[in-house]
Amino acid sequence: MIFGASTRAAAQSAVRAGFRPHCADRFADEDLREIADIVPLADYPDGLIEMVAASPALPWIYTGGLENRPDLLEELAKLRPLWGNSADVVRAARNPLRLFEALRTAGLPVLEVRGGDLPPPADGRWMLKPWRGSAGRGIHVWQEEAPPPSQLGEPCYFQRRAEGAPISALFLSAGDVTTLIGMSRQLIGLRVLSAGPFAYSGSVGPIEFSETICRQITETGVVLASEFKLRGLFGIDFVLKQSAAWPTEINPRYTASVEIYEFALGMPLLEWHCRACQVYESRRVSRLLVEEFQAALGAARWQKAAGLSAKAVVYAPFSLRVPDLIELERSVDFRTDGVEIADRPRAGSEIVAKAPVCTLLAKRAESVELATFERSLATLAVAFERGRLAE
Repeated sequence: MIFGASTRAAAQSAVRAGFRPHCADRFADEDLREIADIVPLADYPDGLIEMVAASPALPWIYTGGLENRPDLLEELAKLRPLWGNSADVVRAARNPLRLFEALRTAGLPVLEVRGGDLPPPADGRWMLKPWRGSAGRGIHVWQEEAPPPSQLGEPCYFQRRAEGAPISALFLSAGDVTTLIGMSRQLIGLRVLSAGPFAYSGSVGPIEFSETICRQITETGVVLASEFKLRGLFGIDFVLKQSAAWPTEINPRYTASVEIYEFALGMPLLEWHCRACQVYESRRVSRLLVEEFQAALGAARWQKAAGLSAKAVVYAPFSLRVPDLIELERSVDFRTDGVEIADRPRAGSEIVAKAPVCTLLAKRAESVELATFERSLATLAVAFERGRLAE
């Protein structure tokens, strides 16, 4: 079973790994329905407890968003076996103060943090972030026009701002061994995708960086996995600045970028995640698994050395009625560029401005820029304009 705000990517990973996914999320998109059993859920995510209690005794994983509900994760884990990081692990790993202390103690690059009740000068050198943020939601540059934490209606904290290239790294942890799978460029707040200022807009990778950056990112993953007892797949977001990678947060679960590594490497990474979670407590078995995984990863990197994959999340530029995306995907523009449309809502669905509409996938991208998606985005823009709803 797979639960999260959106489960399509993880469900497709599950199919590639030989599983039959049962999914519950906020959207139940058409392409998810094509490959998974959709579990009806009127009240997401609170309805998950009742639904899981009445479901077959299957193991489960979670995707983006549910890391912000550790109490819910704890209740669900009492009902069915969790293949992923527990509520206690999530509480620790998602605590920015504990993250800061772990990095500082290890002598790694670290961005200063403050609690929401200790505001720094509003001079644009800090970021205001929600403790339970996801996909860039609720982030502000801390300056005079920014809303004070007391008006945001949720716990917040301040993090020293680092201006640079947003990147992320994906790891697999089994037992006491953590392996860096790869690094990707993050697309954040892109206007061409109608994204909000800090909204997650996609990923491109795997991308090679200098040996120094790679070594630092690897050490960061190893240190944090050990500190917080992370298991299976997890991600760390960084800002690349002045020959250093500055960690900003941990994503202790299947991340949005997993599928681009699967496309680029030809590896069913979710299979390894599930296996790693099952053998985590056995050091001897987990070491054997790590050796097997690292050998498979090395072979995949060698065979797919020139491979890049990319995804771009398309947001609604205005409130609109969704066109028939299957028909649109069959157009010459999409077929010529090798771009696929994923996370497809049902034709005729109404989407409010700035909400995600769909995702564009390029499984063999030639560029780390958005050039691969230019014609597809132009075609979508025309279709969106036809479906524009009156304000």
